[in-house]
Amino acid sequence: MQRFARMVDKIESFLSIWLLGIIVLLIFFSSLLRYIGFPINGADTIAETLFVWLIYIGADQVLRKDRHLGVDFFTQRLPVRIRNFISIVVLLVMLAFLVLVTYFGMSLTLANNGRILGDLPISYSFVAMAIPIGTFLMCLTIIVRILVLIWDLKN
Repeated sequence: MQRFARMVDKIESFLSIWLLGIIVLLIFFSSLLRYIGFPINGADTIAETLFVWLIYIGADQVLRKDRHLGVDFFTQRLPVRIRNFISIVVLLVMLAFLVLVTYFGMSLTLANNGRILGDLPISYSFVAMAIPIGTFLMCLTIIVRILVLIWDLKN
């Protein structure tokens, strides 16, 4: 299980780095070429699409590394068992929400299958697909965290 999690983390890190690099280069060269009179049609649309994917992949990485903002002033003063129990409840609520977002993200992806993205011959479902894939990855991350917390409660 840990090997699979490390592999997913490496893939997400690799994709995040490359997506951000492609976005920066695309916008830079698009601006440069527009300045000299040769604009790249659809460059901003491609950059926005890649940015959506970057956001959802990055959200899972942040969730996995527990780097989301949180106020833990009160919970840090609780005993470890109660803190773990509260964490499990919060993670279950998050999981329920993410399952709903995954479901409706799939519906959005399927509904936009025939829609074209601006002037580009790319389906809008490619953009919408980032939602269910990203939230599904977050669901897997939360399930693993819940299992670890339950294991800690038992020991």
